[in-house]
Amino acid sequence: MRRGRLWALLVAAVLFAETPVLTAADTQAPPPPPLPRDLPVVRAPVVARPMQPDSLTRTVPRDVADLLAIQKRVGELVKNLSSATVGLRIGNGAGSGVIVSADGYVLSAAHVTGAPNRRVDVFMADGRRLRGRTLGLNRTLDASVLKIDGKGPFPFRSLARPQDVRTGDWCLALGHPGGFDRRRPPVVRLGRVIRTANGFVQTDCTLVGGDSGGPLFDLAGNVIGIHSRIGAPTSWNFHVPVRAYTESWVRFLDGKAFGQPSRDRKPVLGINGTDHDKGCTVTGVNPNMPAAKAGVKPGDVIVRVDGKTFQGFDSLFNHIQNKKPGDKLRLLIQRNGKPVEITVTLAGGRGP
Repeated sequence: MRRGRLWALLVAAVLFAETPVLTAADTQAPPPPPLPRDLPVVRAPVVARPMQPDSLTRTVPRDVADLLAIQKRVGELVKNLSSATVGLRIGNGAGSGVIVSADGYVLSAAHVTGAPNRRVDVFMADGRRLRGRTLGLNRTLDASVLKIDGKGPFPFRSLARPQDVRTGDWCLALGHPGGFDRRRPPVVRLGRVIRTANGFVQTDCTLVGGDSGGPLFDLAGNVIGIHSRIGAPTSWNFHVPVRAYTESWVRFLDGKAFGQPSRDRKPVLGINGTDHDKGCTVTGVNPNMPAAKAGVKPGDVIVRVDGKTFQGFDSLFNHIQNKKPGDKLRLLIQRNGKPVEITVTLAGGRGP
């Protein structure tokens, strides 16, 4: 099935929100009492992959019955998922989070929470504003944990097992794009997992600013990721994997900040495109990027890359991601019915 969607290879994936600025209230707040060693949550909750009907596990719906089954499941889940999805305000920054225990532990993104031991306003789906405090964070994977004040019980969702997050799975992204708004519930988007790795999960659930730190769920209602960063293409939605939390849970509870922000530079071509039965069609060329400098033009049909045929823009993207900034990329292009050979020197950009 040709997807015909707009894709892009751009310089970088970007954070949803700027790192919050520490305010006087944050820096001068008295430290909280030491956390007890017999915390009610001793490890991140992880549940087994449940049995799902075939209609919910196919990567492409087979018929209308499959679509209706997905629609029904989403309708069954939304209320409970929304109740555990919270809005956050920390200093001058805002984002989202998800409660993962009845006693009020919340997962979010490190670039939302900013630092350990900060005061947090937690906005529940029913409009209540609660107080909390940030605990630990992993700068490398953009993961953080905070705790709502009080014993609860709070509505929560459990984490899926890391090995149960698979390419092609249907998923639901919830969050508060644009910031918490008491006039609406958390916004829900349906999509699929496109790629998984140790450091991230990638989906086609379109996200925007304010979603940062919000949850990604499977169709059993388990948390499979936390929204981290986005890029211009609709498929560049990256999420912190649940493994980031389960493997370092004690460090989060101890209020530690660890790791360094990733500074990996990824190879960049600089085009927009759509799938073509011979490869991909270039729909746009970004100025001052490698493709533009090498002479690639809108309307070109790329039919070979480094002497090999490929199918669709995804395939071209994957080929480029196996290279490094500075590497040469040989493109065979059909332009106005004539073959044109172009060699592009890939640039480097920040990304996952």
